[in-house]
Amino acid sequence: MTSLTPGRVAAVAAALVGVFLFWTVAAVDVPHEASDADLLAWWQQSGNRWSGVMSGLSAIGVAVALGIVRHHLGTLAAARGSAWMGFGRTMATAVAAVWLVTGALRASVGHLVDVMDEPLPGADVLRALTAVNYVLLGLSGMTVLGMMILGVSVAVLRTGALARWIGWLGAGCAAVVLLATLAQYGAYVTLVAILWSFGLAVALWRQPQPSVTSATVASSADSSAAASSVSATP
Repeated sequence: MTSLTPGRVAAVAAALVGVFLFWTVAAVDVPHEASDADLLAWWQQSGNRWSGVMSGLSAIGVAVALGIVRHHLGTLAAARGSAWMGFGRTMATAVAAVWLVTGALRASVGHLVDVMDEPLPGADVLRALTAVNYVLLGLSGMTVLGMMILGVSVAVLRTGALARWIGWLGAGCAAVVLLATLAQYGAYVTLVAILWSFGLAVALWRQPQPSVTSATVASSADSSAAASSVSATP
């Protein structure tokens, strides 16, 4: 039976990042270039409002799962002193923050109307919420996500903390994400970030897990020596 080591817990979390990234954007599809009447009619349907709530919950899932991955990356001994890994983990914190904010915004209309029994906001407010969500993910979110992927990938290539193929895959994905974001098309390359998340999950899952480390052996030897010294003291 395969044991669920910390590395494999992080691998599952990395895969969940990809799944939640997908559902953040796929769960809701607000109509584009719609008239005010059509937009209001779309939001007046309870199912559409709850799709926004599901999108918001998925965004929160990204932040939570990414927190687990971020923590594990900080425990990789080979990359512990890497400035690039530190940069990547800092950007992971920024990614989590952006996705928490957009998660709240995406769920706000459904929560307001269906939970708090408040009236549906006007068309201008609904358009503004949609625009802010697009900018949060397509510009701010994809920028810090691309920088996170870049930092982690360079750290892997420099230190060998994980398999080198995930470093090269990440470098390519980061380049695509950052260039697309610079061209204002960041939201259209979410699938590239999802590809990297699944790749990272595979790399973490397949990472060798030594049963006994030299540090553990040394620590045990030191403990035994200390105990012998105490017992020999009159």
